[in-house]
Amino acid sequence: MDSSYPTKLARHGTLMTNDGLIRIKRGQHAKSFGMKVDPDCECSTCTHYDRAYLCHLFKANEPVALQLATVHNLQFMNQLMTKLRNDIIEGKL
Repeated sequence: MDSSYPTKLARHGTLMTNDGLIRIKRGQHAKSFGMKVDPDCECSTCTHYDRAYLCHLFKANEPVALQLATVHNLQFMNQLMTKLRNDIIEGKL
């Protein structure tokens, strides 16, 4: 599968999670110190950075914010597709 959806979302400051989309530019994330984007994600963005820092990067228009968000969204999409593939193979879907 090839999709521009994860990277497009990242460019606009939106991160994909198991609980839905997070718009990281919103002020509510400015004080989310120590909170991973998605608790179940093991991507390098979630491992090393919290929501507050990502919010700061987007607000400061730092180019690295786009890269970190893209890494997370692509990893999330890969994990989702792996789960769906396994569910299909096991007959759950």
